Amino acid sequence: MSARKHCIFPGPQGWIGMAGSDDGLSRLSMKPTPEELLEDMENDIRGSEQDDSAFPQARQCLDRYFQGDAGALAEIVLDLSGAPSFFAAAWEACRGIPAGETRSYAWLAAEAGRPNAARAAGQAMARNPLALVIPCHRVIGSNGDLHGYGAGGLSVKARLLQLEQASLPLPREQA
Repeated sequence: MSARKHCIFPGPQGWIGMAGSDDGLSRLSMKPTPEELLEDMENDIRGSEQDDSAFPQARQCLDRYFQGDAGALAEIVLDLSGAPSFFAAAWEACRGIPAGETRSYAWLAAEAGRPNAARAAGQAMARNPLALVIPCHRVIGSNGDLHGYGAGGLSVKARLLQLEQASLPLPREQA
């Protein structure tokens, strides 16, 4: 296992923190202030080296995402090695939801190999350590309602979905 490192930097709507190693990103958080960010990431950065130049590829992907390239997040390499197996499967399935689209918790559970575990899929999303990168904002209730979003609440979840839908190219008209 390679050395753990972390960085924090200003984002388009607050501060962004990343933690991980050369194996990949294991934590990403967004908060309004650096103090809130450090408090939120306290357990994830304990014992790691602060490196302001860490994770350049992930930072470039985030920049592209915020500039309208909704698919850029899929390029970020993750390290989910410490995650429970169902959570890791649910998180990987969530990463497969196309930008601007949504899926239900029941769909997510089935994709993760446990079709009757929609509530467990909800718990996996609630414990998502990589806001945006594991796009849990794309997971909604079976009835189409938005449900919890720990990275800023339902208004942030709705705004992210609108951002992604607005950045999608318009379908070509058939000739």
